Amino acid sequence: MRRGRTAIGILALLAAAFVFSCASREETPTVREDSTFVYPSLKAGGVEARITLYEKKSTKSGKLLGEGRLFTMGEDAKVRALVEIENGRARGDAPLLFHVVWLDPKGKSIYTKRIDHPSGDPPDPLEGSISIPPDKREPGIYTLRVYLFRELIAEKTFEVRRKE
Repeated sequence: MRRGRTAIGILALLAAAFVFSCASREETPTVREDSTFVYPSLKAGGVEARITLYEKKSTKSGKLLGEGRLFTMGEDAKVRALVEIENGRARGDAPLLFHVVWLDPKGKSIYTKRIDHPSGDPPDPLEGSISIPPDKREPGIYTLRVYLFRELIAEKTFEVRRKE
């Protein structure tokens, strides 16, 4: 019985060492001109993301309206995100698993969206949104994070404020 526990313990330690040694991203982000914090891949040409925040999309042209990092609360107001994936086939034809996580000013997750992308074509842009009514959200600095296989690849902060 003791030998079995020892073997399980050793396997658990080896698994933990494997997981923590397989980090494939830089720990320090770079900041793009659009204020997206990107955690670059340790391999050149790795999968990366560009985040654009906006209020709405034109139904006629498809153009993003109200782009920026400052949003005003309102009953029907939303912050929308378009996450463009760069080098989406850097891992070959393997399926990709993304998580888009919205954090409140206290750093608490308020919404998480899992997006599975099957093998084959490069991934389409990821999209998501949160509502920002004054009775549901607090003013402050919010964060949107994008993960690939549970590794943070990009994040962007934005401010939500009350109407003046």
